[in-house]
Amino acid sequence: MISQTAQRLVQLANQLSEALMTAAICAQEIRSEVQEELDGDELAAAAGGSSNGSAKSVALRPLLDQSTLSVTWNGRSLHLGHTRAFWILERLSRRPNQYVTHLDLLRDVWDDEEAPVSTIRSVVRHLRHRLVAGGMEELAAAIRGHNGRYILDI
Repeated sequence: MISQTAQRLVQLANQLSEALMTAAICAQEIRSEVQEELDGDELAAAAGGSSNGSAKSVALRPLLDQSTLSVTWNGRSLHLGHTRAFWILERLSRRPNQYVTHLDLLRDVWDDEEAPVSTIRSVVRHLRHRLVAGGMEELAAAIRGHNGRYILDI
C-alpha cells in the first residue's frame, strides 16, 4: 500500500513539474511576444510611423491539454485521446527545436518498454496522418526524424 502511495506521489510530482515547466515556457513566449511588439513600436516611432503589425510572425509551439488529451495549433484543435501519438507530441513539444532520441521516447512514452525503433516510426507516421486529417499540416510537417532522433522543428 505504501508503494502505491509513493508511486502516486511521484506521478503527481512529475505532473506538477511538467505543468510548471510548461508555465515557464509560456511565460517566456509571452515575454518574447511583448518584447517584439515593444521593439516594433519603438522602431516605428523612431521612423516617424506607426506599428502596423508587420513584424515577422513567430510560430508558437502547439498547446497540449492533458485533461482533454487534445492539441491546439494555429486556432485549430484536435482530440488525439490517450494514445502514444499524443504522448510523443507532448514529449517533443516540451523542448521544441531540440532532438529527442528514440531511447528518450522509449523511456518517456513507453515507460522503458522494449519497443523496436520501427514502432516509434509507425506511431510518428500515424501522428502525422492524424494531424493532417485535423487540418494541422504545418505541425505534421514540423515533426521530423533522423537517425533514430526526432524533433519538433518550429
